[in-house]
Amino acid sequence: MNNFLNNGKVLIGSRYDENPLKPKYVEQDPDMLEIQKWLIGDPVKLRFEYWCNVAYIVALCFVLLVIILKA
Repeated sequence: MNNFLNNGKVLIGSRYDENPLKPKYVEQDPDMLEIQKWLIGDPVKLRFEYWCNVAYIVALCFVLLVIILKA
């Protein structure tokens, strides 16, 4: 940021770049984070994790179906 407001007497915003408390932009988009995880991480491990999650969801649905049918 080099566009400072200079009215001749005061240079406003000239020290903003030096401020260590300047807020940083952090992306929080879930799709972007998922793509980064697949691009950066180990694909074999991620694929195993994906199929474990699928198996867990199928098992949970099966248990819920059994509970509903027993009632």
